[in-house]
Amino acid sequence: MMLTLPLWAVYTALGVEALGLLAALFLFLSLKRQPIGAAPDLTAELNHIREQLESRLDSLDTRLRAAEDRSTALVPPPPLRSGFNLNKRTQVLRLSRQGEKPASIAAALQLPRAEVELLLRVEELAAANG
Repeated sequence: MMLTLPLWAVYTALGVEALGLLAALFLFLSLKRQPIGAAPDLTAELNHIREQLESRLDSLDTRLRAAEDRSTALVPPPPLRSGFNLNKRTQVLRLSRQGEKPASIAAALQLPRAEVELLLRVEELAAANG
């Protein structure tokens, strides 16, 4: 059994469907336009937020500088090292005579390697001249 609809019913159904599609298109386009119209409001709000963040950043920068100034004032200076004492000189020469290398002597006595090498060179020159 075949169902036949009158032609006016088919056109009416198609017209209603077309109106529904047009209404959906209208709603879609109106929603797409709304943010564009609201853009000046968003721009003003973003500028306000940016200004707040910049002022907060300036405040934090000032606080950081103040903290750095306080931290340098509170740190005690390192203790002054006295000149090379004779006890260290004796230890350097003793370790050198035992066959230790300047790098290991410097590490053992907590002295700069260049200072140990200089002391050994001076001792060598003194022994050659004396």
